[in-house]
Amino acid sequence: MQPDVLTYNRFYQRPLGAAAASIVGDMVMRHTPHVSGKRVVGLGYSLPYLERLMAEGALPVAFMPARQGVCHWPDSASPLSALVDVYDLPLADSSVDMVIAVHALEHANRPAAFLREIWRVLVPGGKVMIIVPNRRRMWAALEATPFGHGRPYSKGQLYTLMEDQMLSPLGWSTALMQPPCGIKLFAKSMRFVETPVRILGKNLGGALMVHADKQMYGTVVKSRRVPRTVPVVMGP
Repeated sequence: MQPDVLTYNRFYQRPLGAAAASIVGDMVMRHTPHVSGKRVVGLGYSLPYLERLMAEGALPVAFMPARQGVCHWPDSASPLSALVDVYDLPLADSSVDMVIAVHALEHANRPAAFLREIWRVLVPGGKVMIIVPNRRRMWAALEATPFGHGRPYSKGQLYTLMEDQMLSPLGWSTALMQPPCGIKLFAKSMRFVETPVRILGKNLGGALMVHADKQMYGTVVKSRRVPRTVPVVMGP
């Protein structure tokens, strides 16, 4: 079951959530260096990351799925958040420069349709950042954090899914190298552990991140091989 918006909000206000948002946010900014003046859509619960992009001059809106619920954001300005159907976004074709999906794809009942809708609203060459729980990592196994809900992905699975929907991966990384723990001192140490552990293995982080751009050329549908013989069950 997908956590609701209040659960996400409470998590990111706690020390563990604040540390996670800071670490993952650093990786987002590393892969999106030029956002000033760009129209950015956040899908799922992306507020901690949209706030950093907005501080760099991006023009963001936060779209939240109906099952999750929506909250007013930002607090000090006219609302830039809305409740939407993630399979039918209230946007024109080729109308945004970047989409960042956090706590979103892993909860999609139709992941291919979810990504195809992202493809529709992106401008030609537009960018998308997908952040999902990393399969076989501790963050995906523990339900105490939002990363422990929904379907986790491996890098290969996410690459294949995105390529099938004409989103061409440009690179990948992981974040949250240290297993989750609610102890305040433990949360504060997460940033210091992140870089040394990443040296041991790029795929050790609990959050998997793939950034891609929108392809404009068509894809060839993979043909299904038709068997030349049909199996028959013989009677006694």
